[in-house]
Amino acid sequence: MTSAIRASTAHTPPSPRRATLAVLACLGLAGLLPGAAPQALAQAAAPEEAAPTSAMSPPLPATAALCEAPWFRSGSRVQMEGDGELPMSITMTLRDVMRTARGCSAQLEVRSKSALAALMGPPVVMDQVHEINIDRNAATMRTRIDSRNAVINARGRYARMFGEASFTGSGVFNYAGQEIKEGVMLDGETFQSSVSLKVYPLGADEVVGTLEAQRASIIVGSRHVGRKQMLNTVMGRKECMPITYEKRTSLGPLRVGDEILHVEPSVLHVTDWYCPAEAFVLRTEIRQNNKVQRVDVTALEMEGPAQ
Repeated sequence: MTSAIRASTAHTPPSPRRATLAVLACLGLAGLLPGAAPQALAQAAAPEEAAPTSAMSPPLPATAALCEAPWFRSGSRVQMEGDGELPMSITMTLRDVMRTARGCSAQLEVRSKSALAALMGPPVVMDQVHEINIDRNAATMRTRIDSRNAVINARGRYARMFGEASFTGSGVFNYAGQEIKEGVMLDGETFQSSVSLKVYPLGADEVVGTLEAQRASIIVGSRHVGRKQMLNTVMGRKECMPITYEKRTSLGPLRVGDEILHVEPSVLHVTDWYCPAEAFVLRTEIRQNNKVQRVDVTALEMEGPAQ
């Protein structure tokens, strides 16, 4: 993967395969493969008073608390900015929020820009539109989230991609209704996703390549809640709690045209800084290969009444 990325920095346009891999690298390294964006949006919680924690009143099921969170309404927007070797900007917007007997549904729009700093080139711009459904499994009390036939549109320096993606996840995707205090261990989560894209040269409509990843996955291990601290965030000085865990991401067998590639899975060590007063994760720190990337929430907006 690294050699393919470096090859794309030549002055002449790279082959469709190399252009495809360069775009894919930015998408994958940014954590923007199918499932990652909804996962990021879900890592928030309803206010603490919405989740009773007394011995006589157990916490709300995670799905119920997520669907009833104050930001889970049409028009809500979250903006995040990342630094490090993979600078990125991500904006997520909720549309058409609806409640159901078992959970809720919404349209999730994601617009992102990401670039490998080593390439010193223009960013990869990607638009995603997901129709997400959040459902609680009555038998296990676990949350299930899925999206079918999401539209993916990405543009890089030499090529653009268009196609569809689907994902299914289960576990604890958010901190809603959880007992967030020092020393507590929270369950993890698992995403299985697939993506199928066609590759076009910029300014042309002829397909020059295809890309398929049918068994991509994101696995989050158990999470540990640390001691509450004061944190200087983009939105001011906040009281927040570090929640640490290991995240494993894999593309699975990757088909580029007629070739099957096996990309090494990634192991990330993540710290979410969850800030109870804002009921949101305002900063995420990602450690990989002794390097740290920081992603900050720079805007959290709610429009209109709750549905």
